[in-house]
Amino acid sequence: MTRRILCAALLLAALVGNQAVAQQVLSGPWQGKLAVDAKTTLTIQFTFSKRPDGGYAAVVDSPDNPAIKNMAASSVSFNGNELKVNVAALSGSYVGTLKDGKFDGHWTQPGGVLPLVLSAYQKPQLSKAAISTLVGAWHGPIPVPGPSVTFLIRFKVNDKGELAGTLSVPEQPERGEPALTDIAFTDNTLEFKVGAPGGAFTYHGTFANGVFTGTWHQAGTPLPGMAINLKRGDVASTVYILKMTAPEFATVAGSWSGKLTGPRGAITIVVRFEVNAAGQYVGFIDSPDQGVKGIPIADAKLAAGKLTLKMNVPPAQFEGTLAGKSIAGQWLQGPPGQPPMPIPLTLMRQ
Repeated sequence: MTRRILCAALLLAALVGNQAVAQQVLSGPWQGKLAVDAKTTLTIQFTFSKRPDGGYAAVVDSPDNPAIKNMAASSVSFNGNELKVNVAALSGSYVGTLKDGKFDGHWTQPGGVLPLVLSAYQKPQLSKAAISTLVGAWHGPIPVPGPSVTFLIRFKVNDKGELAGTLSVPEQPERGEPALTDIAFTDNTLEFKVGAPGGAFTYHGTFANGVFTGTWHQAGTPLPGMAINLKRGDVASTVYILKMTAPEFATVAGSWSGKLTGPRGAITIVVRFEVNAAGQYVGFIDSPDQGVKGIPIADAKLAAGKLTLKMNVPPAQFEGTLAGKSIAGQWLQGPPGQPPMPIPLTLMRQ
């Protein structure tokens, strides 16, 4: 009798233990890839958390698609090994079965059913050797028409002892320095992501002879992407010194603002003429409505009341006539390889 009770107790303990594991295993992020078509995949991440009533809540994200961010699941069911998640905001649902530490299932949405295997997500861990190799600045040219544009990556170790990185384009300082995510470097292969409006970007490069030979690719766009090779070294932002006389610069110094009206509506353009810390004449273009600040003016000329401004990135030009506190003229810009489109623009001194 005692043996039977002991066996029953052991069996009960095993069942309770398994149930506890099943209840604990779901908490945290789980991630998988949807094969949207033969060439495109979309990363899907469910982050589960325990509710006070013992059930689960979840939010859905996609590192590849900024439109899918922190979307709350309308319901989560986890019974035994079966997981069901409904996401009304996406008109979709997931059903999967836990097996060998993974959920094997499918995502259903209007238009189709796609296989989706979810694995517990773990942030890539980098070895000390990998971190030592990467720390510092790496740069390379971006193959685009027009003036040269540089791809600049800076890696550093943060306060937590983890590798962090940023991306910048020295020729376009107004774009800021977005942070890198999912940095991985194993077997001489570097991968990272950068979130941006319109979709996440990924870089995949192979390290050999001190150079990363790789590809820059936006999620949802056809392969193979844009070839970008990186070599070690920093690149300083270019300072464009305006070749104007002191009287000419004094005439336009300060801020000027106007409305640029195009097919998609009107946006504010701010032109700033300043003296930098080195005592040099410099100029910048801002577009507050677009969140753009500090596009360098590469060249400025003022002669007989006519002001001409040129920008390299993006390629654009302004031509206007100065009359007191206004400069009436036109903004010239267009797609690469096509004649620029003139748009009326009058700037008023601020």
